[in-house]
Amino acid sequence: MEGSSIELRQEVFQSDAWKIVHWLEDDKVTEYLNERQNVGKSIKQVIQRVNMPILTHLFNQNGSFFMITTEEDEPVGFLRLVPKQNGAEMVIVIGDREKWGQGLGSHAIVEGLKHAFFKWRSEEVIAKINFKNERSRRVFKKVGFVEEKKLAIETQYSISMAKFLKLAA
Repeated sequence: MEGSSIELRQEVFQSDAWKIVHWLEDDKVTEYLNERQNVGKSIKQVIQRVNMPILTHLFNQNGSFFMITTEEDEPVGFLRLVPKQNGAEMVIVIGDREKWGQGLGSHAIVEGLKHAFFKWRSEEVIAKINFKNERSRRVFKKVGFVEEKKLAIETQYSISMAKFLKLAA
């Protein structure tokens, strides 16, 4: 895949949390996110209340949270895996808009799939993507996700471990 390589880092530092707040305050970044309103404000309050340099435990409730970083450890977004019945749901945000269109999203999705399939032993990973979010729909299909079903305002895409292994071969 084209684009520079990225890494998923599980540690979330205070500086990362401030970056996330900044990204979540950008309407272009959050345009299609299902996150509840004011999540940026909630994170800000937590950072101020919990005076700790590492906030990993706060972001890993109800799943696994990763900072998407460049090889230079520069945060460019985040990825979250949420356990579901026989698999996981993936949410990904490239928050640094200057990095959009460079292939970082597809690299991050592949790394997230490796975690879901090889560490969690998930059978399937799904992603729910807003109908209007053409960029996300395109990148998930590029990685191998297929349209599974239409929901109220989004389409659910999925990929099985067997399909992922075939694509990787």
